[in-house]
Amino acid sequence: MEELVAIVVDGRSLAVSKSTIVLQALRDHGIDIPALCYYPALEAYGSCGLCMVEVEIRGNAIWKPRHACLLEVEDGLQIKTATPRLQRLRAWAAQILLRDRPFHNSEAEGLLLKLVQDKTADGQVLSGSTTEGCILCGLCIRMCRKIGKNRLTFLGRGKNLRIGLVPGAGNKASCGNCCACRNICPTGFISPDAEHAFKARLYKE
Repeated sequence: MEELVAIVVDGRSLAVSKSTIVLQALRDHGIDIPALCYYPALEAYGSCGLCMVEVEIRGNAIWKPRHACLLEVEDGLQIKTATPRLQRLRAWAAQILLRDRPFHNSEAEGLLLKLVQDKTADGQVLSGSTTEGCILCGLCIRMCRKIGKNRLTFLGRGKNLRIGLVPGAGNKASCGNCCACRNICPTGFISPDAEHAFKARLYKE
């Protein structure tokens, strides 16, 4: 029998499985927390910045923002999910991700636009991305590793960061056929033609 712990979310006590990730625990209880870089079967990365929640630092009555996808539940954990500060943080994160438009997946773009409209810091959508259509969430890399292919990795740094083949991984033309990366991509960057996306864009030097 699984062990349960009690957490308090927006003033409501919930019983959740011990060692569960906060984001998953909240979603399991019907609490909608936005996220584009999270998948339950993969190690969390925390790159999109949309799943921020506030957590009380015990004994200090101080609330700190934390990534829900990187936070493990513990007994007595106090969480807030919809404060003005969280709206601002999510709006700012959404603004950054919207630099990578256009997206093939209209749902992802719609989510980001809604978060910006809910509470934006300056009313402007930032521009100037070098990875159009890709938000560098790393889901494709993590899925590729999960299924044992190990073909993809991050290359470059800063504004030159991109996704490409692991050095020495072989002929890039043979990659993209399993479509695992395409199926998990939140923006549709690798859809509908995974092989074309890999040859023409992901590996562009």
